[in-house]
Amino acid sequence: MQTLFSDIDTWIFDLDLTLYGPEANIMAQVRDRIALYVERYFSIGSEEAHEIRHRYWKKYGTTLGGLMTEHQVDPHGYLDFVHDVDMSLLQPAADLRDYINALPGRKIIFTNADAPYAGRVLTARGLDDVFEDVFDIHRMQHMPKPSPGSYDALCSELMIDPKRALFVEDSAHNLVPAKALGMRTIWVKHAGEADSTAHEDHIDHEITDVTQWLSEIHSFERAA
Repeated sequence: MQTLFSDIDTWIFDLDLTLYGPEANIMAQVRDRIALYVERYFSIGSEEAHEIRHRYWKKYGTTLGGLMTEHQVDPHGYLDFVHDVDMSLLQPAADLRDYINALPGRKIIFTNADAPYAGRVLTARGLDDVFEDVFDIHRMQHMPKPSPGSYDALCSELMIDPKRALFVEDSAHNLVPAKALGMRTIWVKHAGEADSTAHEDHIDHEITDVTQWLSEIHSFERAA
């Protein structure tokens, strides 16, 4: 990476919908499990549970944030429940593994999920020993992205110089604090999403697939 990204020494990746696509159906399962947790916790119907799930997500950044703040829910038990999903549609990604391994510098996962769940996803994708660390929701003190405090905690604990870091993320709003710190930002845009690059200056590059993007980087470097 002596040309395009020679200034980057830390490559930070989101997990869900970044290192795999929507077709794996993982996040739809997680949303349903969250609603089921809410339904059982409050002894209410499914429709009302989904409304509460969405309302807490909008207000606190995660449904967990609302449940912890307003009802003192134990985050560990909650996350164990909502992450009990079928990962059979996730397949090993040998090319992605090779491309990430070939990146110079540190490779880190930065996720609003917890580390045990992240480990299951990475294992299913064949990426379990690719990343130096998983900075999860517990290490953020349950301040999820895009809370600026979670980015400060990431950089402080792992001694990351944000001006030499690059962050790959599928949620465009999660790139705002990263860009404010000086990180290079890569938005993974999925089909059907609005194009943010026309009016948002916190997105440096827009891509549709991480594996393809990394392939193009390596091809460019070999040709340079």
